[in-house]
Amino acid sequence: MTRQIYRAFGAFCIMMDCLILKMLFRIYGVHHYSFRSVGLPHLTVRKGARVTIGKGFRLNNRFYGNALSVQRCAIWVGEGAGLTIRDNVGISSSFIVAADSITIEDNVKIGGGCYIMDTDFHSLDPMRRQSPDTDRSGAGTAPIIIRENAFIGAASIILKGTVIGRNSVIGAGSVVTGNVPDGQLWAGNPARFIRQL
Repeated sequence: MTRQIYRAFGAFCIMMDCLILKMLFRIYGVHHYSFRSVGLPHLTVRKGARVTIGKGFRLNNRFYGNALSVQRCAIWVGEGAGLTIRDNVGISSSFIVAADSITIEDNVKIGGGCYIMDTDFHSLDPMRRQSPDTDRSGAGTAPIIIRENAFIGAASIILKGTVIGRNSVIGAGSVVTGNVPDGQLWAGNPARFIRQL
């Protein structure tokens, strides 16, 4: 009986999470289809940003939804930036920062504690970093594309300008920059080719 009550309460919480997130999407102008969210993410969508989320989107923000979900997801889309998440994408306890453009194609899975960032956040020039006005404006950005059926292992970091190929796998704890071809396993810091899949 206790297990049934626990499950019913869990289902109620998920329903409420989805309802609140749907309202947040409406407030921020996020175009979306069907989704399921366990817990609520941190969500910021700046003026002029374009966010589109496809069908079957799954978001885990609590331990109840995924054993690696010990923190909430955070999605931040900057002014004029774009974030496209296509169909059947699953994300657990990860951070997405789009200052330029991030595209996540169909059937991508992103493990717990990943960081996907298309910006350096700060200028590489030490003189520009001395002033908040010039620091962020001097930060480098470049689009990220994660192609269909890719899997990003837990605690990986995907940096600006990265393209991860179709059906490719990134091993847990990797730091990825550059191009990962289709159907390959890459891992390490920096990530390197391990084998063909």
